[in-house]
Amino acid sequence: MIEFHTAIIVIVLIGFVLLLILAGLRVRSRQTIVMHLTLYLSLGVLSNLSRLLVAFSDEASTPPSSLLADCFFLALVATFGALTLIFLEREKNHLLSYWTSSGLILAVWLTLITNLGGLGRTNLVPGLNNSLALAGLIWLVSIATAVVSLASEFKQKQSAKRLNRLRYWLTATALLSVSGLFFFANPVLFTWFGWPLVLTASILISYVIFTYHTLDLSLFVGRILFHLAVGGAVAAIFYLSLAATIVISRSTSNTVVVLVWTIILAILLATLTPFVRQFLQRIFTWIIFGKQYRDEKEVIKYYSQSVSGALDIQRLADIVVRLMAETLDIKQGVVFVNKRGETDKITLRPVSSIGFNSTLPGQFNIDSPFIDHFRKDSDAIHQYDIDVLPEFKDIRLKEREWLSNTGMELYVPILRHRELVGVLAFGPKRKGMNYSAEEIYLMKALADQAALAMDSARLFDQLTTTNQEMGSLNEQLAGLDKNKADFLSIASHELRTPLTHMHGYARILSDFSDEELQNPIQVKSMIEGIVKGTERMKQVLDIMFDVSEVHIGEMTLFSGPVNLKNVIDQSVRPYLTALDDRRIAFGTNGFEDAPIIEADGTRLVQAFDNLISNAVKYTPDGGMVTVSCRAIVLDEIGSAIEVIVADNGIGLNPEYHERVFEKFFRVDDPDHHSTGSTKFKGAGPGLGLTLVKGIVEAHGGKVWVESQGHDETTCPGSKFFVVLPLHAIMREKEQEEPQKQSQIETVHWRSKELKEQKEKAQKNA
Repeated sequence: MIEFHTAIIVIVLIGFVLLLILAGLRVRSRQTIVMHLTLYLSLGVLSNLSRLLVAFSDEASTPPSSLLADCFFLALVATFGALTLIFLEREKNHLLSYWTSSGLILAVWLTLITNLGGLGRTNLVPGLNNSLALAGLIWLVSIATAVVSLASEFKQKQSAKRLNRLRYWLTATALLSVSGLFFFANPVLFTWFGWPLVLTASILISYVIFTYHTLDLSLFVGRILFHLAVGGAVAAIFYLSLAATIVISRSTSNTVVVLVWTIILAILLATLTPFVRQFLQRIFTWIIFGKQYRDEKEVIKYYSQSVSGALDIQRLADIVVRLMAETLDIKQGVVFVNKRGETDKITLRPVSSIGFNSTLPGQFNIDSPFIDHFRKDSDAIHQYDIDVLPEFKDIRLKEREWLSNTGMELYVPILRHRELVGVLAFGPKRKGMNYSAEEIYLMKALADQAALAMDSARLFDQLTTTNQEMGSLNEQLAGLDKNKADFLSIASHELRTPLTHMHGYARILSDFSDEELQNPIQVKSMIEGIVKGTERMKQVLDIMFDVSEVHIGEMTLFSGPVNLKNVIDQSVRPYLTALDDRRIAFGTNGFEDAPIIEADGTRLVQAFDNLISNAVKYTPDGGMVTVSCRAIVLDEIGSAIEVIVADNGIGLNPEYHERVFEKFFRVDDPDHHSTGSTKFKGAGPGLGLTLVKGIVEAHGGKVWVESQGHDETTCPGSKFFVVLPLHAIMREKEQEEPQKQSQIETVHWRSKELKEQKEKAQKNA
């Protein structure tokens, strides 16, 4: 019959063999930790086989077998230290140093235990057996290496999944440490208690290495304590009830009274036990797990009711975050929303959070393993999975760093028809425990509800945005209609005024008698009035034609070397008389050193003519207009000249700074329109600044206005900035191309005949 200690050896041996088979199935992966685990388990098998030989052999063969058993066991302990270093991902030089020191100690131990060279006869440590001392040293080095390495790892910030695996390894280390006490105390005790502890530690080690997602040790222990506590409390209630029944039966001999009290107690127990049990469950849940008991159905129901009326994504995200904090007892949580943009990118933007301060969005490729996992599996991802699982090894470094920097433990996708709408991210729990399967199920249910709500919120946002855009478009269309109506009114006024003058002079001329027609002074006066009217009409029509060319992109430029000082001199010449009459000071600055630029000088004169006219018209009498320039360098243009036309006039409100360059736009009320190119607040057809912008942009430049606002009392003034590249990028055409009729001087078809009549009249006079 097999003795008890032999049966234990057989059981332990079978356990190691089974573990070795499991390890052998994973040897193909050639992972360092699997190879070391195979060595560790093989040493366990060999040690127990040697002990089994000791148990079944005669006394003569016992010493060699016993020696082999101890040798294999000490090698197993040394291998455990190396396994710990590999598990904690220490550097290879640390592992090499450990193996060197452990191997050296083990070799010395073998030398002493076999009495090689007579060394076994001398005690290295007085009063202590050499082999026993070295065996203890091997044990101490291995366990100390494991404990110190684990301690340093626990001090670092770790995910809950990682901490859980460390707790398993720490438990295995503790079991091996205790088994060592039996090894050095008594061989029989080591067989009875030590080897079962070693096997248990080996099972835990193998489980941690073979399994990425280990059972939450804290949760497992907590549930055991929870059931023991609740069961013990309920059992105590039943015991007290039974004790009360016994006391009642002893206090009276009346069987009926005892029966009645027994029935009353039974009814009370049947009625109160479910409520008491539920109350105790809540109490012990709060004590052990650190959170209040919540019914999942109630949570989902409450959540559905809360989000059903949320038509704004921000409000919806706030509700989700608040519920996350209340239900799951978390330190951090955040709702990320997929900001739709580039087709090949997914941008996760934080919308609402708790304990999360970063506002930087995360950008992922559309084929990122992180996104691909959500799309294919629709399942949650732990940060620990991203760190260790092979399927996530191809994540880009920037994506991995962003995920790591969030400090989150768990990511739950918000999916709508396989499209990633957003992500619920959950940080560590306050007690450092893993998220249970029930909690992850609850999170996924919340994410599904959030997907529906976000879909509705997005549709509502899109509808709101569409309505706003339609309203804005309607306002713009109404403004354009008004601008066109104003333009027609102003244009008709601008054309009717010179036409009226022309018509008046023509009627007077037609009413001249023969004698008056012979008076050249009177005839010349009438003709000059008609010519002046035609010139004004030509100016109005020319600017309309030029603006239409700008609109269709067919403005013709003729480039050549241009001196900006000459351009400004020509532009201001028509206004010198008006400047004197209205006592407006005019000055220039910086043009003496300005370089020659390549541009269309005629068009630039036209542009600055409008800018100077605009400055003169909106500057009160006694004001000042200045034109300055300087050389600058811009990234988008390169070397350029900046010309500033500044005045101290009535200014322009910031809301009109961009619109003032639009066609048909006027700041003044068209009903108060007053024709004039130089008088205060005089107006023209309202196309001057539009033409300025077209000319400048045709040269590859930029134009804008700066002004603090409109005030006819304080006169904040305005500054128009014109930036022109030194070498303009223009749409040039051949000089031989026929010019448009409105761009050349009008020549009357009877000009030669009229000239002859004029000379004849002068001779007669």
